[in-house]
Amino acid sequence: MSLAGDYRSLGWNPSHITFSPLLDSNWNSAAGGFEMGMRLSAMALEREDIWDAIWNRSKGETEDWDTNAWSDYVDLLSNERIAINADVVSAAWAKKWNNWGIAYSNTQHFQVEAFFSDETLALLIQGGSQQWTYWFDAFVTSSGDTLPNNGGFSADQLLDFNSGLNLDGDALLSEILDDTKLGFSWHRSHCLGLSKAWEIGELTLHTGVSGRLLLGSGYFSIQNTEDGFDAFGAFANGFNVSSIAALSGGLPTEFEQLRTWGPVGQGWALDFGGVLEWEDKAWGTISITDIGNMEWRGEQYNFNSLISNWSTPVSEPTNILDLVIGAMDPNTWFDAAEYQVRTVPHGITFQLGGGVRVGPLLTLAAEASFDNPDLIGNPGARLGATAVVTPVRFLRGDIGISKWGNETTRVPAGLMVKTGKRGFECGIQASDIQALWKSSQPEVGFRMVAMRWVW
Repeated sequence: MSLAGDYRSLGWNPSHITFSPLLDSNWNSAAGGFEMGMRLSAMALEREDIWDAIWNRSKGETEDWDTNAWSDYVDLLSNERIAINADVVSAAWAKKWNNWGIAYSNTQHFQVEAFFSDETLALLIQGGSQQWTYWFDAFVTSSGDTLPNNGGFSADQLLDFNSGLNLDGDALLSEILDDTKLGFSWHRSHCLGLSKAWEIGELTLHTGVSGRLLLGSGYFSIQNTEDGFDAFGAFANGFNVSSIAALSGGLPTEFEQLRTWGPVGQGWALDFGGVLEWEDKAWGTISITDIGNMEWRGEQYNFNSLISNWSTPVSEPTNILDLVIGAMDPNTWFDAAEYQVRTVPHGITFQLGGGVRVGPLLTLAAEASFDNPDLIGNPGARLGATAVVTPVRFLRGDIGISKWGNETTRVPAGLMVKTGKRGFECGIQASDIQALWKSSQPEVGFRMVAMRWVW
């Protein structure tokens, strides 16, 4: 709660521009930048032996998680949801005049979701499995030799396979990816919010609206739908060394050259919110956010081309990030595509919340939100509660409990340092700290405020 990168127009509720429960009521302006948050969530992180290695704990007979057996990682990561989220606030500003408030923010949003079937993980990690080696006609070893698929391979032989050969790639890939769901989205958000406070006797009603211009840098989705298997991607990569060097031959003129520059997606979003405050002692909040959509210009991938040679892109299967990055590369799975423009809705989010000031040192708050879990980055339901403690005026700490979708419970905690009632602020919050007293936790992540000024 105390580290949201909010600037009163971000997060759930744009009416927070004029309603600032953690700031003094007489603040006039806020500005800053480089606030960021990241989280990696996976049930695999609940393995005790992984945290034994992280904390250098010796458990005697506990199985070493740093194993060379590919089957260990298939068992560890298959049939469970892996989520990666990152947000970076590069610039933000807010201003308040009596009962009016306005705010702007510039934010990068990046989110990844992956659900791997056993077959997909086995193919990514090793390129072979005793359970489905019959799908390949032959295997290529690390030394370059080609072995016909006669079945009955030993574990050492499977570990030596680098790629598989198959003449019916259409049927093979459809079957391998049937239960797998992959997706990521990366876009920049320019957000402008407006809020007004209305005095109603002992109550104050804060209302707000914000609009967002969204510029997309990348989108990728693989999933099995009612209409069949669907794969779509859109990528902007003009600002790299090779693309910039290509400008020496003149400005791009063809569509395929132009589409690598700038955003490949444009969209919009609207947020509406309200807060009812009672004498600076308690409040209730409601909002509807993420009304809108994104239009992506990319490719619809298909299975028209047969697979003649396939190699795993994952060189280090013990690294979850490397595994996800390899899986999200369309070149890993496809070599044919058709141009397509696709509109993707955000999924409207409905939020309820409230809080109470117990005294000058303690504030309690809770909230619940609900969205469409079928869309990338949406957990379906988010529940959370937090306690904010201010022992001295320049120090603020918070600890809470949260639950996203069907994931297990997290315990976030943070610390914020302020230079007086108004002034410079910085701090950091961990998204889960249960591993400090438990054997494991399902998430690692943080949020940080590097530069924020309030005056």
